[in-house]
Amino acid sequence: MNERRHSSRRSRPGALRGSGPARREPTSDEVWELWNLRALRPGATEDDLVAWKERRRTILAREREALAGLWSGARDLLAPGRGCLADHPELRSGLVVSMHLGPYALALEPYLAAGRSPRVLVSDEARQRNEPLVARLSEHLRHKTDVTWLNLGDRRTLGRVLRTLRDEQVVVAYLDGNLGADGFAGTRDQGLDFELPGRTIRVRSGLARLAIRTGVPIHPVCVHWDEQGRPVWKLGKTIRPQRQDDPADLTRRLFCWCFDEIIARPEQWTFWAMLKESSACFATSATDGATVPPALRRDYARAFRICLDRSPGTARLRLERAVAVWPGEVLVDLEDDRFYDARGLRDADLQILRDSQPTLSDLAEIHGDVWVRYHGLRLCLLGMARLSG
Repeated sequence: MNERRHSSRRSRPGALRGSGPARREPTSDEVWELWNLRALRPGATEDDLVAWKERRRTILAREREALAGLWSGARDLLAPGRGCLADHPELRSGLVVSMHLGPYALALEPYLAAGRSPRVLVSDEARQRNEPLVARLSEHLRHKTDVTWLNLGDRRTLGRVLRTLRDEQVVVAYLDGNLGADGFAGTRDQGLDFELPGRTIRVRSGLARLAIRTGVPIHPVCVHWDEQGRPVWKLGKTIRPQRQDDPADLTRRLFCWCFDEIIARPEQWTFWAMLKESSACFATSATDGATVPPALRRDYARAFRICLDRSPGTARLRLERAVAVWPGEVLVDLEDDRFYDARGLRDADLQILRDSQPTLSDLAEIHGDVWVRYHGLRLCLLGMARLSG
């Protein structure tokens, strides 16, 4: 399968379009959510975001009801998974890849019910979050085996994975976890480019390299809810890597499968943070430095200080770009998808610049002289604002 490529121009995250009468300005949280949704569906509008959130609420309500039944003694939720494992014995060994979609934790239950102990590749954070819940559910269902969690940050993990695969046992990995020992920062700076419909992200190729090295089969498996609130198990075609395979091609093939499933039902995906954390535009090389050439920065800074000291009542600061501060202290140029550390700047601080062209004196009166000298100058150096007379 080839790398995704889309010739259509991406919708700018700041251009919130919708039908009907004029609406209130979206909050920074809503702009952020829409930007993420457009990574998967570039033409998504504000109306689409509202509809997606409503579907998400419906799915969560059904999920809570279904899982409450499981804790109360109902076992119908478990039958599809157990039947799937019984009908597909090849899933008992090799590398099973899945994603955080629907009732994704149920992907482990059939193995425990069959008396097997799946090994699961996770970050330490994910282990701490999931291990207690899985252990409690396993105890409730009276399983005789346990999940073995393999920490990505532990140097011994690779050896344990190799031994598990050599012994023809199963290793489970969630592709959209997209982490290695150096976390998402390592993914962003060193990962493989992968084109989603509306954004370039970076992904890890370690699983593909492992599979090619060992020759173990890869079984794509996902679980999602149907309209009646029942879990549906869906299997992709088993991949049998060869020594001559290209890890980059295999990685893109796996992530194409993963995001095909996510895009089909985004309201059931629970790991949206992966889009932000893996986005190539947040790589170190894309976020450091100002857009003003280094040779001119000193002149810009000197001119700004002269205006602030000698003519603050007539020098005006004018926004040149659509700019916002998003949750997580992210300063974003909405027109060029450029991202920076906000460094204490708040979205509310920018409102006066959106509404007018205040003088430097006006800004100093509202925010203080220190704010103007730092954030005013920085907005200019980042190409987001300029001074005018």
